[in-house]
Amino acid sequence: MSFALLKKSLATRARHVSPFLVLGDPVPEVSEELAVAAVSAGATMLELGIPFSDPCADGPAIQKAILRARGSGVSTERAFEIMAAIRARCPDTPFNLLVYGNLVHARGFERFTRDAVAAGASSLLVPDIPLEESAELAAACRAASLGIVQMVAPSTPPARIMQLDAAADAFLYVTGHQGITGADNKHNTARESPVARVRAHARNPICLGFGLRSPDGVRHAFAAGASIAVIGSHLARVIEASADRSAGEIVEAFSGALGPLVAAAN
Repeated sequence: MSFALLKKSLATRARHVSPFLVLGDPVPEVSEELAVAAVSAGATMLELGIPFSDPCADGPAIQKAILRARGSGVSTERAFEIMAAIRARCPDTPFNLLVYGNLVHARGFERFTRDAVAAGASSLLVPDIPLEESAELAAACRAASLGIVQMVAPSTPPARIMQLDAAADAFLYVTGHQGITGADNKHNTARESPVARVRAHARNPICLGFGLRSPDGVRHAFAAGASIAVIGSHLARVIEASADRSAGEIVEAFSGALGPLVAAAN
């Protein structure tokens, strides 16, 4: 049902702003409220991450978010519980789950994908399992009705883009720059965006992430042909800056930072 929700959402809405949130950051109760606040502020999709000790694709802001979540005792099991609580309050919002391969291996592909769907995940992105080693995971995703997301870099050649596109059935996640999350991707126009190049070789919807932090960046992502714009590190810094305040103040600061980014999609 959740994968069907994602497909319907992508088919009926051209532009999705998707905040990225580490499940359990800064603490589980506030993490749930932040996700609900994001949807209330107009986010039409959520990317949710399970905290992991070696997040190789993530920069300092997301690494700190992961440390906060792990410091509050969030395991894979607890992350699924938080996601299920968010799903109960946001029944119509697609969730893309981002998780590193060790956590999937530790639980087993079939169990992990079943548990992810039971908790409300619509699709799954595992950035450190390469295409050549992903057949077993892809089979488990299909059996559980969990969408498959593949990641594409700015330097990915056309033939490889087409291979990744053929392996995905949810969307392609295009990184705005080479490297880790949070850096300024410096793609300031639709013409310069890697989305346009990937779009020429792909049939799946395109998601752009890594470095989006401003309304102009969101607008340029959509102008280049993206269907989804993910904002992660920018919002993680907002959470970090207010993490020692009350839950209400954290949510207020987060919602205030997200509002202009959502407005840029309209």
